[in-house]
Amino acid sequence: MVDSKIFIVILILNISQEAKLLMSKRIFANLGFLLQISGILTVIPIGIGIYFGEINEIVPLFITCTAFLCIGFLCNSLCERKDLNLKSSSTLLIITFIILPLIGSIPYIYLNPFNSTNNLDLVSNSYFESTSGFTTTGFSFIADSYALPKSLLVFRSLTEIMGGIGIVFIILAFFQSKKSLLFLGNTIGIENTNGNYRKMFLWVFAIYGLFIVAFTGIYYALGFTDLIKTGTFVIDTLTGGFSPTEQQMAQYVFPASKILMILLMTFGAINFAFNYHLLTGKLRKLFTKEVILFFSIIALASLSIFLLTKLEFIDALFHVVSMTSATGIKYVDIFSINSTVTAILITLIVIGGCSFSMSGGIRMSRIVTFLGSIKSAILLAFVKGSDGEFTVEREDGVEHQEQFPIVVSVLLLIGLLLIFAIVFSTIGISFTDSLLEMGSAFSTNGVTLGAINVGMPLVYKWLVVAAMTIGRVEILTILLFLIPIMTHGTKGHELR
Repeated sequence: MVDSKIFIVILILNISQEAKLLMSKRIFANLGFLLQISGILTVIPIGIGIYFGEINEIVPLFITCTAFLCIGFLCNSLCERKDLNLKSSSTLLIITFIILPLIGSIPYIYLNPFNSTNNLDLVSNSYFESTSGFTTTGFSFIADSYALPKSLLVFRSLTEIMGGIGIVFIILAFFQSKKSLLFLGNTIGIENTNGNYRKMFLWVFAIYGLFIVAFTGIYYALGFTDLIKTGTFVIDTLTGGFSPTEQQMAQYVFPASKILMILLMTFGAINFAFNYHLLTGKLRKLFTKEVILFFSIIALASLSIFLLTKLEFIDALFHVVSMTSATGIKYVDIFSINSTVTAILITLIVIGGCSFSMSGGIRMSRIVTFLGSIKSAILLAFVKGSDGEFTVEREDGVEHQEQFPIVVSVLLLIGLLLIFAIVFSTIGISFTDSLLEMGSAFSTNGVTLGAINVGMPLVYKWLVVAAMTIGRVEILTILLFLIPIMTHGTKGHELR
């Protein structure tokens, strides 16, 4: 009897190990597909480099492209690409945002635009810059990005597209079971717009591609005839990635351009469903609770800053949208005006934009859910069901227990932000300034008061890298990777 029990235990352990091995193979197979897509996209800046005669500069891009394609091919050929469960999808997402910046740092290491004097510093700066691009944060150690080769300038913007609208949506479009998608979508802030994730994936690239082409054309008509610099500027503004320097920004600070940038930042920060319904003429579906909250916060914050400062309303609106959308562009020293304005801006940075958008932060959908959980908790204390038991349902029919992952993610993000801010303040800045810098990193905003710079000690550079990565992959995704119990299921959802 004892022997049979031991045999059963051994059999179960063997099956478990085989299942883990199979799922690991699937993770690497799907990672291979993502790397191959990245390699194909890297051909674009190589072609641009050839066109402009940047032969030496495209050598590292060719190496990067080859690394993407070869490693991706090996992963794909040695493993079986199939759907992943929730935990494996979380693992894939985390690995992706480690491996892609690692390979993407090759051009920076080769060209050394930071003028680093030792290899450790060069590798750290390069990985930092690459991570900042793929996470669409936009911190940069490069003093004048417009002095970069055109091929590298395009590659930088391309990493923002790959990280901002590519990687997460590719995973959702191809690798997730429909039953686990609902939970994962709620977890990382993505919704299914038209019932078909593959079609939605194509719509994402089509719509944002349309924005890039249209706004580049408008700026070209306004006299910005350098298509490379103008196109990358449009991509940076839409994705909330690398911001122009003060000198570069000066040419864009006129009324028409301010309006264009506000629109671009808004399209990047609003949820994809809004853009989808707007361009397909489904106007009745535009204003969800999340969208209404998004515009209400922007209006209220803009009016408050307008009244608290001597700024014109369009300038107040611009900086509010910039902070909310995680774009991080500023042309006014707005953080030095007074502490109240700074507090408003830090709050906007932490809250961020909408779900399923380029923006980071807590996101408006989670604020809506968080407020709903408070309402549910209050009602739970006073309302009884027909069977005499306390029971509360949300307006959409989902029980209040479904709000738990969202509430946890909000609280954890705030807790991590405070811890990182305390640690970063040891660099020699005030806690308020540190809170702004770390809030900018976690929300993938990229605005900085100057503390995050190429000269800061290495340990702080890697601290910021960790914050940017956590901010992009989401804290609950990391928990799904670390805690096995969270992958077994949740009420109302079967997770494969």
